[in-house]
Amino acid sequence: MDDQEILPLLRAAIERGDVDVSLDVKRQHHVDSPLYRDSDSSPFIYISMLLIGAATWFYGWQVGVGVFVAAAVLYMVGVRRFVAARMRKRLMDTVLTDPEQFRKAWKLKGLSFRHKASGTVCESPDGLWRSFAIERCR
Repeated sequence: MDDQEILPLLRAAIERGDVDVSLDVKRQHHVDSPLYRDSDSSPFIYISMLLIGAATWFYGWQVGVGVFVAAAVLYMVGVRRFVAARMRKRLMDTVLTDPEQFRKAWKLKGLSFRHKASGTVCESPDGLWRSFAIERCR
């Protein structure tokens, strides 16, 4: 079997709920990862910079610092979750359907599969995902 035939088995097992996917966003948050896009968080950063500059210009540095702190908290609480959700969606929608994209993601740490019934775990990049999918996802 080649990757074109194995990936649909893995994806179907995930959709059925037989296999859990674990995505470590920090490890896949890499320029070479097909899961990460700079454009997920860039608009927030640019708008925050504009607001911080405008607040500092019109109201002084104290207000600028306050806007900076508010933007940093919002980034940590909201934007990071948004980026993680986009990465998980991208995994299911594109990476698990394209063998080349999947190979790129698998070369980086932070992606793992766990078969619920047996408890077997397969982690990137050292795990043998092909044999995992063939043996447990049919």
